[in-house]
Amino acid sequence: MLIYTLALIFIIIPTTLFAYLRIKAGRYPLPVMCNNVVVNRAKLRQSFGVASPILFWVFHVFFLLYAVAIGAWISSLALIAYMAVSALLSHEMKHKGVYVVPEIVAGAGQQPALPPEQ
Repeated sequence: MLIYTLALIFIIIPTTLFAYLRIKAGRYPLPVMCNNVVVNRAKLRQSFGVASPILFWVFHVFFLLYAVAIGAWISSLALIAYMAVSALLSHEMKHKGVYVVPEIVAGAGQQPALPPEQ
């Protein structure tokens, strides 16, 4: 719990909040860490569909209840802050229509197809 709380406070919450603010302001491209947060969230939403936010909320509400039960108040506050910022980012991504363009990767020893020269 300590490691996740420290990661939330020093890395995850600031990066998620910064990504939210950049998307809300329409400032693209995003910095690398913010881009990773947004891309991973979009890929999870595409892969799991409706189950992605359900799994997120179930895990974090359970973790929040556990933190409250053991009296870890800073962890509880960090989790509440992360859930709020995460919901804001998800809403802004849907509102702005942010999605991931699939990459085309050539197999081993194959060259990617190039358009014919004219």
